[in-house]
Amino acid sequence: MGTRRQIAGKDIILAIDPNGGTNYYLIVCLTSNSLERTTAVIDAGSKCGPELLPGVQTITMPFAFNDVFDTNNGEISEAALHPLWASSQTISWKFGPVSPVEGDVTYNGLGYLSDLKTTAANNQQVQTTGTISVQGTITQTITAS
Repeated sequence: MGTRRQIAGKDIILAIDPNGGTNYYLIVCLTSNSLERTTAVIDAGSKCGPELLPGVQTITMPFAFNDVFDTNNGEISEAALHPLWASSQTISWKFGPVSPVEGDVTYNGLGYLSDLKTTAANNQQVQTTGTISVQGTITQTITAS
């Protein structure tokens, strides 16, 4: 049995590839990102008694970042995300550590930007939030030694 190791949220990134999963770009200056998995509940109760069944499963990936105008090589910001949202383009995504080590979990799959919002509040840095709606199944990879 291995040694228990805490997972720091700052180490879990979200990267996307607009062109099929071979060249991922980090979403620049993330302030939060999550992988949300939901199963709808079907009420199948009858006079025989209560009954709940699993329904449609959905996966979404909300994220937020402090936007910048000039990204570094390997990064992507709102300026590049807007055309992906506008065209409803299918993208590849990866969620996990930048450099996984033994025991780390990484998820990847396909999806599209179903939500993209940029907020320019007074006396604050511009923040962009968005959601990737996942298409199909996701792949979970646990890094081996």
